[in-house]
Amino acid sequence: MPAIEQLQLNDLINQAIKERASAIYFNISNYPTVEIFGSLRSLKDKPILTKEFLETIASNFLSDSQRKILDEKKELKIGYDWSSKIRLILNFFYQKQSLSISIKMVPNEIMNINDFEIADIMKQVVAMNSGLVIICGPASSGRSMTALSILDNINKNQEKRIVTIEEPIEFQFINNLSIINQREVGSDVESFEEGLKNVIDESVDVVYVSKIQSQEEINLLLQVASSGKMVLAIIDSESIIELMDKIFGSFDLSEKEWAKSLVTESLKVVINQRILQKIGGGQIVVAEILTMTPSSKPIIKSAKFDQLQSIMQTSRQDGMQDLESVIRNLLQRGAIRPEEAKKYLSSLNI
Repeated sequence: MPAIEQLQLNDLINQAIKERASAIYFNISNYPTVEIFGSLRSLKDKPILTKEFLETIASNFLSDSQRKILDEKKELKIGYDWSSKIRLILNFFYQKQSLSISIKMVPNEIMNINDFEIADIMKQVVAMNSGLVIICGPASSGRSMTALSILDNINKNQEKRIVTIEEPIEFQFINNLSIINQREVGSDVESFEEGLKNVIDESVDVVYVSKIQSQEEINLLLQVASSGKMVLAIIDSESIIELMDKIFGSFDLSEKEWAKSLVTESLKVVINQRILQKIGGGQIVVAEILTMTPSSKPIIKSAKFDQLQSIMQTSRQDGMQDLESVIRNLLQRGAIRPEEAKKYLSSLNI
């Protein structure tokens, strides 16, 4: 990268870090855009992005083999250690036949479980020896932050063997009481599917999977969880009901009954989360939570997923909660603004 463009890039990233931005977005013919506490701001004091500048960013961060993958697949995500305090997750992709880049800023410090609004359920997950825990929600809802905090707590307090399957590795763990092997898809293992196949028969206590998408991956995830391991996985889904449809929709009709038994026995907790902006600055993780109890298991086994909302609303004694009640409670406490609550509560009049 030419010296002047290197300086421009360094300046952009360091400014974003200083302003506590969570991401920077680079799209051709636009100003660079930073995301700070959920709000987007165009940096109009910076030059408009050119094709040449974006291409030189790619040349600076990507090896020859990675560039070849990007050219073939048109998308690539990598991790890069920017400093002792920040790791970058760079996503290179194409739109309108032009290269675009997003950079996620990941602090090299993990939040303590006790600092989460959902600390109680996270502590329950940490105490589990087996079963499946799914964290869902839209992109940029802090799902990996929650998962990594759970893993960090296990690493510091329990003697476990942990295997992660990630794309890319977001936080680089150092062994504490546990032994952690982090496998990056594309470099250490060919695919999530291959990574899951590898751990089924391994002597592993905890497995973390940063992304589950395909039918085969869901099938393998359930098999790993049913093999006596504690499995933590992230799945894209806007709601727990949508998640259940996605899981059972991945099985053929002839496998449905087997799948229902496997899910009700393996699945322990589902956390569907969002990040809200707090009054006075900062963010808060909120979530609807489903736990497997004598009341929720029959609903899932009978595939009457629309009844799960009612169960979550009325089963707080079992660790469950619905998203609407949580957000209304934060609003009443004065923790968030009505405008922030309105994004998630269509019935709120403001």
